[in-house]
Amino acid sequence: SHLGSKIPAFCRLLLRAAIAMPPGQPDSNAKAAKAQVPDFSPASVLQATDKSANGALLIQERCAACHGRTVREALMPQPNKPRYRMADLKYDLKHGRLQILPAAAKAGRLPVSKYRPPAPLAGKPLPVADVDEFLRFLACQLRFECKFFTGEDVSLSDKYAEAMWPHVQAFITPNLGATERWIPYHTILGQHEFCLVQDVHSRTDWTDKQRFQAMFVFRAHCKQDLFRQAQLPLMKTKSFWQDPVKAFMPGGPMEKSLMGYRKTTNRPLLTNCFRIIPERVLKDDDQNLVRSITNRSMRLLRVSEECWPVLKSKIPPAEKLSKLSNLILQAEGCGETWAKMLTVCMDLAYPNERLLESQCEVGIGAAKPLQCLVGRGAAVDRREALSLLLRQINASNGPEAKHFWKTLQAVEKKLQTKFENHPLVVAQANTQKGRMSAVTLQVQLCEYRQYRHSIARLQYGLPDDESMRGDPEGEGRLTAADFIVVDDKHKVLTLEVPRPDSKKVSTQVSLRATGNNVNVARRLATMMFKKIRDGASIKEVETFRDEMLKDYNGGEDVPDDSEAWDVCRLLIGYPALCFHVEQKGGNRVAFQTTVKAVGGSALETERVARLCWQQLSKGVPKEKVLEYRSKLYAAIGSIPQIRKRSQEEAITTRPGKKQRI
Repeated sequence: SHLGSKIPAFCRLLLRAAIAMPPGQPDSNAKAAKAQVPDFSPASVLQATDKSANGALLIQERCAACHGRTVREALMPQPNKPRYRMADLKYDLKHGRLQILPAAAKAGRLPVSKYRPPAPLAGKPLPVADVDEFLRFLACQLRFECKFFTGEDVSLSDKYAEAMWPHVQAFITPNLGATERWIPYHTILGQHEFCLVQDVHSRTDWTDKQRFQAMFVFRAHCKQDLFRQAQLPLMKTKSFWQDPVKAFMPGGPMEKSLMGYRKTTNRPLLTNCFRIIPERVLKDDDQNLVRSITNRSMRLLRVSEECWPVLKSKIPPAEKLSKLSNLILQAEGCGETWAKMLTVCMDLAYPNERLLESQCEVGIGAAKPLQCLVGRGAAVDRREALSLLLRQINASNGPEAKHFWKTLQAVEKKLQTKFENHPLVVAQANTQKGRMSAVTLQVQLCEYRQYRHSIARLQYGLPDDESMRGDPEGEGRLTAADFIVVDDKHKVLTLEVPRPDSKKVSTQVSLRATGNNVNVARRLATMMFKKIRDGASIKEVETFRDEMLKDYNGGEDVPDDSEAWDVCRLLIGYPALCFHVEQKGGNRVAFQTTVKAVGGSALETERVARLCWQQLSKGVPKEKVLEYRSKLYAAIGSIPQIRKRSQEEAITTRPGKKQRI
C-alpha cells in the first residue's frame, strides 16, 4: 500500500519527463537520427521487437523484461535488478527495440532470438570475485598499459595472471579509441586525463588558476577535438580570462564557436562516457546540445571559483577534500560521480596536495565490486570500506600481491623513461611498495567491474556478472521525486529517504505553509533531499526548511505543468537566478531575478522567475516583462512581515515519532 501511494505522483513525473526530454544527441546513422520517439502514457503497453531479440544479451534481457508490461510497470524499481529509466525507454524506442501499444493491448509472444554459439564455459558457474583475482587483473592492466604506451612488454610470472591475460586483452581492446572507455592503471594516462596534461597543465602562458579553471571547461564535455579546435583558440586570448563565465553566455563567443564546430565537423559534442540527456530549452537539437554544454560550463566555472581558494588553503588534506567535494555536490546537476571525477582531476594536477592518497569519494561504478571484495557486512560507509580494502591490499604479502608489486615496479620504470618530459605522469608512475593510493584503487574497481561483466558475457554466456549488478546509473541520480508522497487528506508532503545503512529518515513539508501549492512543496522537498544526501542531520534539514518557508508568502504562480518549474531553479547560495527564453523568430532573451530584490527568499525568487518566464514564453517584450518584474518585487516588499509560520503550520514526521515545529 505504501508503494501504491507513490504511483500517481511518480507517473506525473514520468509524463513531465517524457514531454521535456529531447530525443537526444543526433545519431551518426542518419536513419536512426530521424527516428522519432512516439507519444505514450503510463498505461501504454510495451512490446519487444525482433531487433531487441538479436541485440546484445544485456539489451535483449532488459527489453524482454519490458515485453507486455505497461510503461508505469517497466519504470518502477524492481528488487535486485538494474533500474530501467525514462532515458533507457526512450533510447530503446528510438532504436526500434521496443514498440508502444495502446493501453490494455496484448503484446503477444516474445520474439525469438537468433542462434548464438554457446559460450566456452556456458552452463558453468562464474567464479566468485576475490582480492587475488583483482590483483591478477591489475597486473594484466599494467602489462597492457606498458605495451600500449611504450611499445615494450613485461612478462607475467604468475601462471594464473598469464591465463587471465587473453581475457583482459579481449576486454580492453574494444574500449580503445573513440569509445574512450578504458582507464589504465595509472589514471593520468587515460584519454581525458592525458589530454589535460598535454593541452592544459603544460601551458606556461596561463596562470595556475587559469589552468585550474580550464580543467573544468574541458570536463563539461570531455571531447578532445572539441576542446582543441573550438575552445582553445578562444581560451588563448586575454579577453577570455577577463570573464570566463561571460564567454559561455547565450549568444556569446563560445556558443558560436561550438555551433561552428558542430556544423563543420558533425562530430559528437559529448564523450561516450557521459549518459546525459540535455534539458530541452531550444527547439533545434544541435543548438540545444550546445546550450546544455555552455550552461554546464558556466556552472562548473562558478564551482571552480569556489574550489580554488580551498585547494590552495593550508588546511589538512582530509578536510580540504571534504570541502571540495561538498562544493561540487552543492552545484546544480553535480552528484557523487561529478564530485569523484573533479576531485580526481585536482589530485592528478596537484599531487603535492595528497588529496586522494588515503581517502576518496567512492563512485557508483566502484560500489558493487567494493562490496564484493570487502563483504556486505564489513563496512556500511563506502569510504570506510575503501579504506579497509586499501589497507588489506597494501599490507598483503601473498603470491598474487608480490607478483603485482613486481609488475608495477617494472612498468613504472619504463613509463618514467617514456614520459620524462611530463612531470605529472612521472609523479604518478612512482609508487612505493605498499602505497597504492585510494583514488587508484577506486578507479580500478570500476575497471574490474567491467572486466567481470565482459567475462560473464564472452566466456559464460551470461548477460553480465550478477554479483556486480546494481543500479550504477540510477544510484548516482536518485531524485527527490522517488521518495516523495503527497498526502492530500492531511495536507502534507512526506519525504522519506533511505540512508546507506538501510535506515530511513523522514520529514515533511506542510502544504498549508506553501499556500497549498504542491509544486512549491515539491521544490522545497527536493532541496531538503539534497541536504540529506549530503549528510545533513534531520534537525539541520528541518531548520533549513523553516528558514526557507519563513520569508515565503506565495501568491500568483504558473500552471502545475509549466516548463518553468524545471527551468527556474535557484542554486542555493547564489544571489541571482538566471535563465533565457527563445521567442518567435529565434530571438533569445536573457533574464534574471535576484534574491535581494525579494527580501532574501529563495522560493520567492523562483516564483517571480517562473512568472517572468511565462510572460517571455508568450512573446511579451523584455521591457514589458522588466516592468512586470518590478511590480512583483514591489508587491512582495509591501507585504507586512507578520506572516510568521506558527508551530502548527509545519509538521515533521520522524520514524516512530511526530513532532510539531
